[in-house]
Amino acid sequence: MKKTTTITSLLGISQDYMAMLLKVTRTQWSMYELGKRDIPLESKRLLAEMIGFLKMGETEAKTLPHLDHQQEAAREQLEKSLKDNHHQLYEITQKIATAQERYIRNTKAVQLSAYLSSRPETQKLFDGVLLKNISDRATTALQKSGLSELTSLKMKAEVLQLEKLVLGSALRKMTLNPQPISV
Repeated sequence: MKKTTTITSLLGISQDYMAMLLKVTRTQWSMYELGKRDIPLESKRLLAEMIGFLKMGETEAKTLPHLDHQQEAAREQLEKSLKDNHHQLYEITQKIATAQERYIRNTKAVQLSAYLSSRPETQKLFDGVLLKNISDRATTALQKSGLSELTSLKMKAEVLQLEKLVLGSALRKMTLNPQPISV
């Protein structure tokens, strides 16, 4: 079932406040909105003025002080989000560098132990346990936090980069065109 838009929702106030503004009861107002009852002529005039104000009032409403405050609060929130994003990007970059180093180190350890295990002269020097321990330890580390962890961190960094672009764009739009944000 399609929900219809009421006059009170268009004006952004409750039925109780609307009734008080128009000096009618809440029941009278509710019945008027449903089209089942009329309201006094003076109330209709005030209602027409309110609707007219909102229809043309976008340009006038921009000069209202509480909207300036809202605009400033929105800008500050965007700046804070951008700062948080920058901090998160820095942290994730550090994590990527650490994970990359760990991945490379463990990959090299596996490769080296495999190489040394394949050489007959190295097999004589070691009983095989040492090389197996090196390989097992590096393999376990790769399984625990290897390429999948590195890929996940890189994806998070990409998402943060995109978020940075979106936040920066929104902040530039707000700075260049300080209009109230439409809902």
